Amino acid sequence: MKEEQLNKDAKVCTRWALGLTAVFIIIFPGIMFVTGYDYSLAFFKGWTYVSFGWLIVAGFYIACRPIVEFFQQRE
Repeated sequence: MKEEQLNKDAKVCTRWALGLTAVFIIIFPGIMFVTGYDYSLAFFKGWTYVSFGWLIVAGFYIACRPIVEFFQQRE
């Protein structure tokens, strides 16, 4: 893979990561806080499970994607 393509893909991934982080951690809970939503313990647990699930899926994808690309280029 060429260096230019890697730099371009890195910029796209960085923008997606920052955008999704802003949405999931700042914007969505912030809107609920501004509207006066009453945070309950069950909601907090659910939100925590969703956040950790997101981290696990993202980590798995980030770890496995280079391996898949390696085997695709070998063929």
